[in-house]
Amino acid sequence: MKNIMTFMASILVAVALLIAPERSMVVAASEMTTASDRTGDWMIRVRGIGILPDSDSSLTVGGAAAPGVGVEVDDRITADLDFTYFLNNNIALELVLALSKHDVNGTGGLAGVDVGDFYIIPPHLMVQYHFDLGNGMKPYVGAGVNYSIIFSEDDAAGFNGLSIDNGFGFSLQAGVDVQMNDNWFFNFDVKKTWLNVDATTTHTTLGAVAADIDVDPWIVGVGIGYRF
Repeated sequence: MKNIMTFMASILVAVALLIAPERSMVVAASEMTTASDRTGDWMIRVRGIGILPDSDSSLTVGGAAAPGVGVEVDDRITADLDFTYFLNNNIALELVLALSKHDVNGTGGLAGVDVGDFYIIPPHLMVQYHFDLGNGMKPYVGAGVNYSIIFSEDDAAGFNGLSIDNGFGFSLQAGVDVQMNDNWFFNFDVKKTWLNVDATTTHTTLGAVAADIDVDPWIVGVGIGYRF
């Protein structure tokens, strides 16, 4: 997680340095249309994101509780695409789409054990409230739902039949759009999603293994947006 956060922070600083001169010139020429009505506007954003699960789990092995062992989902860098529609100047709906691949690894007494991997499409539907601080700074907060579609589970050596259920979750969000000109924006966004999934597999020695996993990822993104 530390490496991913460092990488995302580096991107944030670099982009901020690049856009600062252009923003200064645009602000000097106009007030960045801060008072404009955004009702009916669309915004499309593309971001590089770090998906940082804050995993916790409980396991049963052969039908019996297995304290002291668990599994976790690893971090991953990918991209997302979102579509935002402004219902009025402050309230908007956002649909976020992404695809990522994650490994499932053992923890506790299973530390160092590779259980398998999977792909996930975790669309988020958010309701947002946007503020306008002037000078092109437009922060927002949001809340919404997530339905994670999990597929293409693959077994690691020693395991067979990994299956992970789809999951429904709840999300909170905070971010900011920084206006670079009339239509283009720099975006920084953070989401916290609470997501629980059930997983089953069979180990060649231990037998049937079932896991109740709280994935609960932080999703940190940096990108650009276009409003029209």
